[in-house]
Amino acid sequence: MTVTQLSKKLDDILKDIPDKSFDKFCIMEDMGGITRENCLIHPENEVSEDIAKKVISAAEKRAEGYPLQYILGQWEFFGRQFKVGEGVLIPRPDTEVLVEEVLKRLSKSEKHSIIDLCSGSGCIAVTLAKELEGSDVYAVELSGDAFPYLAENVKSNGANVKLLRGDVMNGAIMENFRDPEEPDEYINIDCIVSNPPYLTEREMAELQKEVTFEPHKALYGGVDGLQFYRVIARLWSEVLAADGLMIFEIGSEQAEDVKNILASCGFGNIFTANDATGAVRVIGGYKFESE
Repeated sequence: MTVTQLSKKLDDILKDIPDKSFDKFCIMEDMGGITRENCLIHPENEVSEDIAKKVISAAEKRAEGYPLQYILGQWEFFGRQFKVGEGVLIPRPDTEVLVEEVLKRLSKSEKHSIIDLCSGSGCIAVTLAKELEGSDVYAVELSGDAFPYLAENVKSNGANVKLLRGDVMNGAIMENFRDPEEPDEYINIDCIVSNPPYLTEREMAELQKEVTFEPHKALYGGVDGLQFYRVIARLWSEVLAADGLMIFEIGSEQAEDVKNILASCGFGNIFTANDATGAVRVIGGYKFESE
């Protein structure tokens, strides 16, 4: 089979995929080492039977709705590669908006303490650790399936991130943030950032095919999608310094609800940021110092 024949075969297999050309060349290059340039410059080159089978098998899997990111085993986020696979949420451009908002508010010239809750692949924690060098960054993740990806991505990106496995909905994990000199107090954290599960019960029932392959525990935020925001805003505010930043990724229709949650938990100067579609995708606020 030639390069051209293989390319046409994949066009047929992926005909119902919205961005079939992009997916095709990703699969051909990753699985077979065949670049777009190879297709243009050396279209008659022979492809070995083993490579052709591997590439076609991957394309057939993609045609069934299996995520391209899982097929490739990695995905780019903020210019860095992150290992992904079944059991861990796929990094998305929406979450880059969340990271950008944190970076706007934390000076690169200063050292910060940051906790990334529901860390998943670690794309947020790793990016912030690399962009804010010298900062103390913690990543908290409960899932036994996701945690190995988190650890691998921290290592492969050479990021200085402290890993904690535990449930962000349970105050027990917060014991890791006790001040060693004053055990009754927490250390002062400058920023808590999170992309928690936030899909509603209705949204879970209407998932696109490829999203159904991602871990439901990383998607489902309770009947109204707000469960994690309620608990994190109230529970984790205890470890935030006065004027500390709490910032979330949210669903496209959750801005008003999460704003009210933050306000009820003592946060002010609440702000939002939009994603590429114009929908509100990020919300954050600053902890008011109690009287």
